[in-house]
Amino acid sequence: MKDFFKRYAYVFLIGFLFSIATTSCENEVDINADWKETIILYGLLDANDSIQYIKINKAFLNEKQSAYQVAQIADSLYLDSVRASITDLTTGEIIPLTRINKLPKDSGIFNNDVNFLWQTSRKLSEGREYEINVRNPITGIAVNARTKTVSTASIRAPFTSKKSIFSLGTDYITVLCSPGLNSKAYDIKFTVEYEEINLNDTSMRVTKTAVWNMVSNFQVSTGDLIRKIEKTAFLQFLGNTIKADPNYLHKIKSVGALFYGGNKDLVDYISVNEPSIGIVQKQTEYSNIKGGLGLFASRCRQEINGIKFDPASVKYLQTSPYTKALNFIQ
Repeated sequence: MKDFFKRYAYVFLIGFLFSIATTSCENEVDINADWKETIILYGLLDANDSIQYIKINKAFLNEKQSAYQVAQIADSLYLDSVRASITDLTTGEIIPLTRINKLPKDSGIFNNDVNFLWQTSRKLSEGREYEINVRNPITGIAVNARTKTVSTASIRAPFTSKKSIFSLGTDYITVLCSPGLNSKAYDIKFTVEYEEINLNDTSMRVTKTAVWNMVSNFQVSTGDLIRKIEKTAFLQFLGNTIKADPNYLHKIKSVGALFYGGNKDLVDYISVNEPSIGIVQKQTEYSNIKGGLGLFASRCRQEINGIKFDPASVKYLQTSPYTKALNFIQ
């Protein structure tokens, strides 16, 4: 499973846009025939978050300008009017969504003068099914979708709480947790917060964070999630991430882990949209939005950080061929 935040945010919007642009090469097809507004929606619910954000756009067509030009016009991306809400299908509660202009937004193909998102600060419940409804009251076009929220996992390794101590005393680093309800797959990222010290002036200290993609797209069905990862992989990660320089010392301040659990809708979407490595590059487009395009899914993000690093393990880093050039100190 890839990074849930950014990697797939505009896959459908970009794909739909350029499929329209390239269709113009077929001389016998009238690309302006029977055109209707298409709503594109992205929502990734997380019951652990205090705010839920939904991205609502529209597909567009303009025979007088290229797709690149139109993409830079904000009015081409957003609907004239929107009525949006999320319904808790367990209780029947309807949660209205309000529009905000969430800036800054990264520059790129699409206009970044505005970045409209729809949000709610209403606390969602774990393990429930929710339905989103979006309607343009001017045109009458409406879309909807359903998804089930992911519950928190019970994490037991590589550590359970901030009172834990992380050690390299065994040949393997163990990952162990009981997956949350409605989870289908997990990504686990291991973080190392370290200090870089200039030997020529020890008052010059910079704190940095290295992130190791420890587990990716680990599918779960029943039972516990358990992985044993050779500690050599961790040592190689440190050696490849931290720059070796005889003028610098390094000191590990703490380590941590990020667990990302995704539900079936999210995992299916990512799986279908993986880059093709075969001769045939055409990919199937996945969408669970009825009446439109996009994705309405759920994930659960859990973080344990501030874990102390075992002093004896520092000595191991000082002698390992993968990390001894990094000049680790206690």
